[in-house]
Amino acid sequence: MLAASLNVFGALGLTVLFGLLVHFVAAWEEERVRRRKLQDAALALGTTVSALERDEKYFPLLLQYLSNRYSSELLRNRISDLCGLLRTVWGWLASILQVIVFGVVCWRMYQDGPGLAAFMWAVFAISVLSWLASVVFSFACLLVTGRYPGEAKNGRKGLAAYAEQQAPSAAS
Repeated sequence: MLAASLNVFGALGLTVLFGLLVHFVAAWEEERVRRRKLQDAALALGTTVSALERDEKYFPLLLQYLSNRYSSELLRNRISDLCGLLRTVWGWLASILQVIVFGVVCWRMYQDGPGLAAFMWAVFAISVLSWLASVVFSFACLLVTGRYPGEAKNGRKGLAAYAEQQAPSAAS
C-alpha cells in the first residue's frame, strides 16, 4: 500500500511541479520575446529600445510598425494564428487525456488493487511528452513564419486593447 501511495502521490506531485516549471519557463520566454520585438521595432524605426519605451513621439510610429507587422493580411501571420490554435487544442487534448488516464488508473486501482498504481506515472509522461511536442511545434512555426504560434493574433489583440484604452482619453 505504501508503494502504491508513493506512486500515485509521486507522479501527481511531479506532474504539478513540472507544470509550475513550464509556467515559469513560459513567462520567461514571453518576456524574452517581448524584448526581441522591441529590439526589432527599434531597429526598424532607427532608434533605441530605451527611446521607444520613454519617448512618446515614437508611439504612433511603433503602433504603425506593429500594425503592419501583425497584419492579418500577411500569410505568415495567418499561419502563426493557425499554429497558435493548433497548439492550444493540443494542450487541451493533452490535459483531457491526463484527466482520463488519472480517472482510469484510479478506477482500475479501486477494482483490481493498488498493484496498478505505477501506471499513474503515465500522467507525468503525457505532460512531459505534450510539452516537448509543443516546444518542437513552436520552434517549427518560428522557423517557417518568423513568429511564435499565436504571436500575430496576440499582437493584434494588444494593439486593439491599446487603441480601445486610448480612445476614451482622446475623446475627452
